[in-house]
Amino acid sequence: MFSATNQQRFKLTLDACEHHLHVLGFKGSEGLNQPYRIAIELVSESADLDLESLLHQPAFLSFGDDNIGLHGHIHSAGQGESGSRLTRYQLTLVPRLAYLEHSSQQRIFQNQSVPDIIAQVLKEHGILADAFHFQQSPKPHPEREYCTQYDETDLNFIQRLCEEEGLSFHFRHSPDQHLLVFGIHSSIFPRLESTPYKRSSGLVAQGPVIKAFGVHVQTRPTRTTLRHYDFEQPHVQLQADCRPGSIPGADLEHYAYPGDFRDERQGKKIAERDLQRHRSDYRLAQGESDQPTLRSGHCLLLSEHLRQDWNSYWLLTEVSHEGYQPQVLEEYAGHQVPWQGYRNTFSAIPAEVEYQPPHRHKKPFIRGSQSARVSGPAGQEIHCDAYGRVKVQFPWDRADRNDEHSSCWLRVASSWAGARYGSVVIPRIGMEVVVSFFEGDPDRPYVSACLHHKNNEVPYPLPENQTRSVFKTRSTPGGEGYNELRIEDRSGAEQIALRAQRDFTVHALNDQRLQVDRQRSVQVGGDSRHELQGEEQRITHGNRLTELRQDDHLTVSGEQHIQAASHLLRTTRDIHLSAGDNVVINAGSSLTLRAGGQWLTLNPAGIFSSTEITLGGNPVSIIPATPLSPGTQPSVPEIPDPLLAQQLSDTTRAIVELCQKPKGATPQACPLKDCPCRAAQEERSR
Repeated sequence: MFSATNQQRFKLTLDACEHHLHVLGFKGSEGLNQPYRIAIELVSESADLDLESLLHQPAFLSFGDDNIGLHGHIHSAGQGESGSRLTRYQLTLVPRLAYLEHSSQQRIFQNQSVPDIIAQVLKEHGILADAFHFQQSPKPHPEREYCTQYDETDLNFIQRLCEEEGLSFHFRHSPDQHLLVFGIHSSIFPRLESTPYKRSSGLVAQGPVIKAFGVHVQTRPTRTTLRHYDFEQPHVQLQADCRPGSIPGADLEHYAYPGDFRDERQGKKIAERDLQRHRSDYRLAQGESDQPTLRSGHCLLLSEHLRQDWNSYWLLTEVSHEGYQPQVLEEYAGHQVPWQGYRNTFSAIPAEVEYQPPHRHKKPFIRGSQSARVSGPAGQEIHCDAYGRVKVQFPWDRADRNDEHSSCWLRVASSWAGARYGSVVIPRIGMEVVVSFFEGDPDRPYVSACLHHKNNEVPYPLPENQTRSVFKTRSTPGGEGYNELRIEDRSGAEQIALRAQRDFTVHALNDQRLQVDRQRSVQVGGDSRHELQGEEQRITHGNRLTELRQDDHLTVSGEQHIQAASHLLRTTRDIHLSAGDNVVINAGSSLTLRAGGQWLTLNPAGIFSSTEITLGGNPVSIIPATPLSPGTQPSVPEIPDPLLAQQLSDTTRAIVELCQKPKGATPQACPLKDCPCRAAQEERSR
């Protein structure tokens, strides 16, 4: 049994354990923006406690007064040596927040503030709203468009966000719970009652005292400067600084890039916060005491110190607790021990200093690149914004949205990018892309390339076509057509092939030169139109073979000159020559006219005729040339041409009645079997 005269000061309340556990000693530390960890040594008359049943159970370690102590959960439990009647046990007490160091995630938060992100993570671990509290900020925390937790524990993630945002957190303890408190202003830190300073003299003090207290100052930066680049403001030099004139000493600048801000006001705020972070421990106090109420995140009021300027409030940034009560051991009786009771050491800064948590938890650095899949709204094949940015689905993101909310907008790297010029190829939904990161920052991804995979195969089978370089697109939406530029480099079969699924436009603002050393073929399925504003010159060194399967219309506004060694002209019907003034036919030796079996010849010997020339008769009417110009439609005469009118003049029927051919067609299209127009035309051709 335990001696009644040796009262126990320290107690552990652990409802999950039915056996009595007596605190032999404890040792541990706590600090701002970090979970505490207290190792407790206990003894019990029971040698077979179920250790696993103790894990994760809430417990309260009392420092004397029932309401003064540390609350937490059992993080580890162990059993040590057993004596004649007592067995030693070891327990570790931590806050529930500490469990988050065993949970890691890779995920993306979008359009959420840091408090909202932290609250979501805490609730996922069962730390509900009654177990944590955010102090109301003078200004609302801005939303983060894109925030990535990558390859880091949930605890590390929360601590990093707090450090980036300037949030501090500490714990407030009661026998029933520990409350996690977040805030951005010094007003969140509770103020403790004063504790006198009494230098250790060997005498027993009437109450808790500060036994040692010292202050030292240290060199820190005196100003900060930040720079950042924003592609939406490429010509704006984003720079912000904080340089208070009241700081004495050397000019020591801390310069950082990237500064992660988009305007001067935001940059000033971040620069000011960075300087506060660097100088938070410029004046640092360290001390020793037996005051059990000291907690990190609380303000100590020092009194009765010889230096009056130290008798003020000091924010406790770290506190290390230690307690020992050997009287719980039977073998303690009659033995001397070095010390017993409670004591602590602590670090503190002046309470009027705006505390900023140091950057102990760096943002993960992604080395190299990653693979991702382009994502977007259902039913779309291309999804981008005005900058050609796309959304992606990372394979490690278990949210698996695979839509327009899968990520932030990612810029797409290009081989060339200028002011309204360059190259633009938008990765399409479903494509696999290579994602790189500016400065290795997981919050600043961009697409650097595209990759083929099993489902998105290469345009032509490989390695059969390994000598072929291809740029091939696909009609969208839902099209099977494509445009293509193909370059074949196989020896003896070199080729450049260009294909347009629909229209093909070439616009040369100056000259165009085309040289084909062998053959050239052109095939046009429809119409071909050419318009030359200047002169056209053509030289054909071989024969020119031209076949027109319908009409030929030629309009020459000026003169037409034709020179040939021989000129042969044959028509199956008529030839009409008409001149406004003169028609001159010049033959060097002889001119012969033949018609209807008769002939007329002019040569140096005279003028000869196959028969005597008879005066009178009727001349054949001239049909004027009516060539069509490019872009016009042929006009149809309302009555038969003069030749047909003359051949039909002897009939007793009206011309209109006889002619039943469709408007604009030839007599061959007339539906009458005995069409007089067609008959007259055929007779004339004989």
